Amino acid sequence: MVLKSKFCSMKHLISVAGIILLISGPVTAQDKIQSPPVEDTISPLEGLFDVEEPLHLTMKFDIKKFQKTRRVGNYQEAELINQSNDTFRVSYPVRVKARGIYRKANCATPPFFLNIRHSGLKTEELKGIRRIKTVIRCRPASSYEDYVLKEYLIYRIYNLITPLSYRTRLVRLKLIDTGRKNIESEDWAFLIEPDEMMAARLGAKVVKSDRLTMRTVNENVMDQVALFQYMIGHGDYSVTGRHNLKILAVLTPEISGFAPVPYDFDYSGLVNTVYAAPRESLGISSVRERIYLGPCRTENVHQEKADSFKQYKEEISDLILNFEYLDEDGKMDMVGYIDSFFNELEDDNFVERKILSTCN
Repeated sequence: MVLKSKFCSMKHLISVAGIILLISGPVTAQDKIQSPPVEDTISPLEGLFDVEEPLHLTMKFDIKKFQKTRRVGNYQEAELINQSNDTFRVSYPVRVKARGIYRKANCATPPFFLNIRHSGLKTEELKGIRRIKTVIRCRPASSYEDYVLKEYLIYRIYNLITPLSYRTRLVRLKLIDTGRKNIESEDWAFLIEPDEMMAARLGAKVVKSDRLTMRTVNENVMDQVALFQYMIGHGDYSVTGRHNLKILAVLTPEISGFAPVPYDFDYSGLVNTVYAAPRESLGISSVRERIYLGPCRTENVHQEKADSFKQYKEEISDLILNFEYLDEDGKMDMVGYIDSFFNELEDDNFVERKILSTCN
């Protein structure tokens, strides 16, 4: 069941009151009732990450303490609130813990794990799911809000290219800071599909070995990941050690073997955060400079992969330009950077100049 309308009936809202995705907007006065009936069971909400409409969620916890202890990595108590209307509110006990190597150490408010294991949320879709990654604004400056939206769009772009990708859900998040006299703020955030949910969707299993290399994973998937990372200007990933790559064991008629799935794109040129800097060993001065870091193949193999990306040019541009929550300057910056990649693909010597010169 997917909620797309902002004006669904109250009975329908109550049936899914315990789900994170419940709040998509207030109901009308015609839909309000003073004493909502309590049902014995809560209907499962299917398509958790299939809906493009932003969620509206409220989180209440001691953000001041969270910021001070973000480097420690311990969970702290929080409250997840679903406010259906003026008279019906449901809250659930959850826990939050900071995540992200750089962002945990340097962000005023780093992204966090939202632990729902003992929250009482009852839905088949979330059954067995312990925690959900949540990305929020790193610092209060306005540019950091754009970073959240741009990183969210990168996940959406990769969804266009392959189902072997994390699905995401945009969130309009209200934060209530109990450590600062319940000061309220509202901002953009997004949820990332849990590993278990992605693996189940793809009929795969999550692999936790750090011994794999680019040469031991599925060649076609690896080349796809490497060219995508090149397109968005992202060199902060590695199969060995699973740095910003989740590894899945996949066995389908189309794909078999180990398949890397990229995530965490704040160090990409397409997001272009003020704190992103390439590794000195890459020999580039800015994350906006692209460098191909995938394995070397024959020229024909690389050319076929490059040609396969050309079909996504218009779809990617349309996705960005039609995204209403990013300002025009942000959209133009993203489209311009993406266009520069597709212009490179039109060069007859692209593979020789840009791929074979730096591949591993």
